[in-house]
Amino acid sequence: MEQSKENVFLKIIKGLIIAILSIILVINVYIMIQAKSKPNSVPSLFGYKPFIVLSGSMETEIFVGDLVIVKEVDSTTLKENDIIAFRDSENLVTTHRIINTINSGSEICFETKGDNNNTKDEGIVCSDSIEGKYQYKISKIGNAILFIQEPLGFTVMMLSIFIICIFIYIFNSKKIDKEELKEFEEFKKAKQQRKSDK
Repeated sequence: MEQSKENVFLKIIKGLIIAILSIILVINVYIMIQAKSKPNSVPSLFGYKPFIVLSGSMETEIFVGDLVIVKEVDSTTLKENDIIAFRDSENLVTTHRIINTINSGSEICFETKGDNNNTKDEGIVCSDSIEGKYQYKISKIGNAILFIQEPLGFTVMMLSIFIICIFIYIFNSKKIDKEELKEFEEFKKAKQQRKSDK
């Protein structure tokens, strides 16, 4: 009974490891393909976009190395205190908080500021430069994703998946060998028992 529970637990752990690595691989490949095919736009998945935080301007809400997820939204639904990701004047993506709404005729624009900054951002943010509204973050995983996007990191991840698959194969092979040996021993005993009964 204990061995059966142990086998189930090992299968669950192995399945989770492979599933997590596979999901990371698929998402990473998808993002890289989108980035190559559309170099001027940020890759998205069902309207959600991931960004890796490279500065501490939003601490203590968001930290360097966090992966933030934003969702594409209608800019008219945004309000003061929302956190948004937007392209700045240098076309770099920044994730800051809205501190003021500006109605400039037909378009709504916003003043923004990093929580950890002393002054508000230069210029205003309008709908055409907004990438999305902040939804949630995954702490510190951004550094790992940056590493995976490098040739060395991608190679390390692929090798890790390959090694895990080999380990699982060897483990299962040994388990099958043990089971076959046990069945063979039981068969021999049964055969000897039949001979002695005669």
